[in-house]
Amino acid sequence: MNAQEAVKQQLNFWHGVGGQVVGDCGDALNRRLDNAKVGSIASIYAHAVFAEDGIVNGMFRNKPLLFQDGAWESKVGVKHPGGPMQSEDWAATVNMDLASFQEYARAVFAQTDAYLTGLSDAEMDRKIQGPAGETTIGWMVVNILATHFPQHAGEIAALKGVQGLKGLPF
Repeated sequence: MNAQEAVKQQLNFWHGVGGQVVGDCGDALNRRLDNAKVGSIASIYAHAVFAEDGIVNGMFRNKPLLFQDGAWESKVGVKHPGGPMQSEDWAATVNMDLASFQEYARAVFAQTDAYLTGLSDAEMDRKIQGPAGETTIGWMVVNILATHFPQHAGEIAALKGVQGLKGLPF
């Protein structure tokens, strides 16, 4: 198994878990906790999906984000934060209809899977500008893409737990 296959397996697992984690939130999805420094579950989930779209399409493929290219904003009703990082101001605006947002998420995840399937070892060595300067696509795939979504799935699970809900589905 190469790095691309390993990351595909990891992401397929965590995309499924993430969908389950947000799937049973009910009213907690868009709730912001009083005096918390963390956004709503919806804003965290949106950030994780937007970031994956930005990493794969923007950074790796140097193409428009699927969110922009596919007119998803009018379909999902969640505004893109305008960059890779979410701000408290942006997070406060997120009011998500989960079913429509998950259509976009599934499209992003399918595009990630297809990208990783076709990613050659030579392309893994291509240099790009990452968040900390020049790096390779391979480094970004293994250290950022493969870990970002699972980290936020755990954050969402913890946020559910402090609201009296079951966090992870297992």
